[in-house]
Amino acid sequence: MRRKILLVDDEPIVLEILGKRLARRNFEVYTARDGNEGLECAQAVHPDLILLDELMPHKDGLTMLKELRSDERISAIPVIMVTARRAEREKTKAADAGVTAYITKPASVFEILKYIEWYLQG
Repeated sequence: MRRKILLVDDEPIVLEILGKRLARRNFEVYTARDGNEGLECAQAVHPDLILLDELMPHKDGLTMLKELRSDERISAIPVIMVTARRAEREKTKAADAGVTAYITKPASVFEILKYIEWYLQG
């Protein structure tokens, strides 16, 4: 069974590059360009893991994360936030909202894949 990963990022190049790398590793990849689309997709496909950008239009990643954690159907999905924000208070806000892991950009695809494999093992 292929594992499902949802990529939520407003940068098309990130969705394209990371999406292709994940597909090559036999993941079923879904993409969304903002938190609204991301939440809708998560509710529809119940991914095994979400990679979430923080800074996006319409609904940012932190808001999406809070809404995801309040929905019993999808609240247990691991969420790895991949963001340019490096401040400790931003990491604390994400932790308080229920983020599983926090990676700062620029991050290598290799680093992201290590986190994915770690949280999907078992």
